Amino acid sequence: MANYPSADYFKDFLHKIYPCKEPFELFVVDKKPKTRAGVYIYDTHRIRIYATWGHLKETAIHEYAHHIHYTECGSKARGERLHGPQFWEIYGALMCVAVQKGLYVEERVEKIAKF
Repeated sequence: MANYPSADYFKDFLHKIYPCKEPFELFVVDKKPKTRAGVYIYDTHRIRIYATWGHLKETAIHEYAHHIHYTECGSKARGERLHGPQFWEIYGALMCVAVQKGLYVEERVEKIAKF
């Protein structure tokens, strides 16, 4: 496997953003599916991050938002689309906290700030 951060690194990173109420497993996988950078498996509470896609922190936060949406929003989450409004609200909140805490710095944003 190439030199990617470990699953423990990402779990610690995510818990610093928001300590979720339900445990989850996280795997960093050294392969590149054609269509996705990560996946959340609902029935096993498992996050997979496909490391070769890049943007690993962003992907981790996205999949973590699915975990929180599914485990902490109850029946509302189960009746909503995977990427419905409630999911995007959670994802946006997680990203804001990550940026505010200095845990996530987006290179594209930094480039804009230099103009």
